Amino acid sequence: MAWAAPAIGIEQAVVEARGNPGCGTLHHNDTVEQAADIVNRSTYDYLSHRTGDVPADERNPTAILKDLGITTTQAISLQGAAKSEADAIKGALLQGYKAIPNCTYSEIGTSRLYEEQSGYVLVVIILVGR
Repeated sequence: MAWAAPAIGIEQAVVEARGNPGCGTLHHNDTVEQAADIVNRSTYDYLSHRTGDVPADERNPTAILKDLGITTTQAISLQGAAKSEADAIKGALLQGYKAIPNCTYSEIGTSRLYEEQSGYVLVVIILVGR
């Protein structure tokens, strides 16, 4: 598994896609990043046949966030997968075309992983509003 580091380029892509200066800044949150990593690693493990468990890829990851200490009813998980990082990011951004401009989302956490067997880059973006 490669690139488990914070995916700053992904956060910048979300900020650029948001394009609404009236929204204020999306703030990086380490706990939200941890949630994104949990979602992404569960997908990675499933694709790598390391587990038979269904990935933790619910559209609204409020249960994972709650387990990590964030109580919110407003959270969304966006996922992308492709042979290149740019295309994986694009896929996640397309999935979030309605959510990303929503100014009630104020925090962000991201994760990116490379799945060696398939050659896919896996990207997860979690947006949280409080």
